[in-house]
Amino acid sequence: MNRKSLFLLSLAVAAAIVAYRLSGWDFDWSLFFSSLWNVHPGWLVASIIATYATYVTRAFRWQILLNPLKPIPIGPLITATVVGFSAIFVLGRPGELVRPLWIARRERTSLTASVATIIVERFFDSVMLILLFGWSLLFVHLPAAADATLRLMKDAAWVMLIVSIGAIVFLFFFRSNIDRIVGFIPFDRIGRLLRSFSQGLSFLQRGSSLGWILFHSFLTWVLITLQFWTMMLGMNFRFSLEAATLVMVGAALGSIAQVPGIGGGFQAGYVFCMTTFFQVPAEQAIATSLVAWVASYVPTVAMAGYYMISHGLSLKDLRTATAE
Repeated sequence: MNRKSLFLLSLAVAAAIVAYRLSGWDFDWSLFFSSLWNVHPGWLVASIIATYATYVTRAFRWQILLNPLKPIPIGPLITATVVGFSAIFVLGRPGELVRPLWIARRERTSLTASVATIIVERFFDSVMLILLFGWSLLFVHLPAAADATLRLMKDAAWVMLIVSIGAIVFLFFFRSNIDRIVGFIPFDRIGRLLRSFSQGLSFLQRGSSLGWILFHSFLTWVLITLQFWTMMLGMNFRFSLEAATLVMVGAALGSIAQVPGIGGGFQAGYVFCMTTFFQVPAEQAIATSLVAWVASYVPTVAMAGYYMISHGLSLKDLRTATAE
């Protein structure tokens, strides 16, 4: 069996599982397979390039966050970012720990402080995701039948925005009052961990650093939006950029629940938005979500795998890291 046949078989198996779980309609396999066969390679390549570009902008943002701890060249940070996101694909959400562990070991930085920078990244990602969601709603045209679902998404977005802003305010307060907070802690070990964590928030004391973090966060999510848009163009959907952004938001929210090596939440959010808001047949939506997942998963894992093999590392090293 050649690689293309294996690829199509894998997608077909995944689609069969989804189709089996869904009730109320007969799965149109011919529509599903025609959606896979009619992919435009040029747009697919553009989507993969955008995927790689997001790792570069994320690495630059991370460099700013880590700079108060230790100035680290951008090369190792790009590598750590690719390996870290590969670990999320392969191991699920526990893979989030690989990136701070990787950089803490190789650059001799504080692990607790490195974890703090990753937490801060997620706060900024949430804010940017919600802002893009709001922007898409200003211009996209949706069917009236989707109003109830849209209201739920808006309510969830407001909750996420308030929580994210509140978290950033809390981090400012925590960093500014770390000595006072530690003074109330009777256990020395916990106090040292809190101080180490606060070191990862040192960028908050520099207004210029905060500005650059916001800039790189914005650029990262613009690239992610372009990644989704070019993927949809490659699957023969003439969606506007705003419509692609709405699907991206749904997929991003769904990806919070990741099944190791499979995804699941990403595809569910993707399919939900395409079928609910844009009346896309479920077979086409499933095919598009699977291709989008593979186009993100395979290039990332392939690049990370090449680096790890060339340095004598293995998947076991990632699993061991997340267990520590």
